[in-house]
Amino acid sequence: MGKKLLYFHVIFLTMAILAFSQKAERDPRLVGKWTMLYSKDANGEIEKDEFYGKRYVETYTKNGRFILDPQFLKDDLKRNGISEPLDYSLIPTFYWKTVNNETLEVITNEGSRQNRYGFSGDTLIFGYSNGVTRYLLRMK
Repeated sequence: MGKKLLYFHVIFLTMAILAFSQKAERDPRLVGKWTMLYSKDANGEIEKDEFYGKRYVETYTKNGRFILDPQFLKDDLKRNGISEPLDYSLIPTFYWKTVNNETLEVITNEGSRQNRYGFSGDTLIFGYSNGVTRYLLRMK
C-alpha cells in the first residue's frame, strides 16, 4: 500500500509541476506600446468622455506584463473624486495572456478579466461585453 501511495504522489507532483510550468499563450502581435485613440458605445457612437483625446499608452511586454499609463490612473482617481496624489506603490502588477489569439485576459492579484480583441492594420480593437469597442494605435 505504501508504494502505491508514493507512486500516486510522484504522479500528482509531476502533473502539478507540468501544469504550472507551461508557458502562457501570448499573441506576439500585442507586444509593444499602444496609444488610446477612442471608444465607441454600443450604438457605434464615439464616446467623448473625460478620457477622450488623452492618448493614454498601454504596454504589453513579451514576458507578460501589462503596464497602464500612470496619467490614466491619475485621471481615473480624479474622475472618482479622489484628489490625493497617486501612490505608485499601490498600483497592482498586471499580467496578460491570450486565448486562441482572440481573447485577452488581464490578471491581477484581485482577479482577471477577459475581452475579445482583433486588429485592423496597425489598430488594436477591443470588444467588451457591454457593447463598447475601444481602438488603440500601435506606437512606432
